[in-house]
Amino acid sequence: MGWRIRVAMVASSLLFGTACGSGGDEPTPPATAPSLTATATLTLPTATPTPPVEEEVINAYLRFWDLYAEAVLKLDPSVMEGAVSAEEFERVKNDVADLEAQGLAARVVIEHNPVVIEVTETSAVLLDEMTNNSFYVDPETLDPPEAEGSGATFTETFFLERVDGQWIVIRSVRQQ
Repeated sequence: MGWRIRVAMVASSLLFGTACGSGGDEPTPPATAPSLTATATLTLPTATPTPPVEEEVINAYLRFWDLYAEAVLKLDPSVMEGAVSAEEFERVKNDVADLEAQGLAARVVIEHNPVVIEVTETSAVLLDEMTNNSFYVDPETLDPPEAEGSGATFTETFFLERVDGQWIVIRSVRQQ
């Protein structure tokens, strides 16, 4: 029985017991009166709990991929600044430079399966088994908007650190 139903039953029995009490001068308070107060105070917390650290890490990791997708589509690595370490930023700049040299941009389409395998308050290691269906596009028109990718699967380990209260990708290693 839910707690709201119990509160209603206790409250109605209190009212019924008081109204139908003996004919004495003062009705005797029912013995269950303290239960009404105790039961009536059962409420669900209204504050939103802070997400666990693992959820913060995964959200930061997926944000990294959103920014990376923007960087290689718009050929602008600057969107990654502040979301990655200097080492990782250089890797993204190289990816963008390679695309530009080929006269291409890329539309990133990746299915992620991230799992946090180690986490502290300041560092995390995340493993992602990905399916890659990304494809090249014209850097001016960004066409085609859709295409089939290779469907290649790979696993990569990402190392993140909390810097100034924000999780950033420090480096990554692709498994062979």
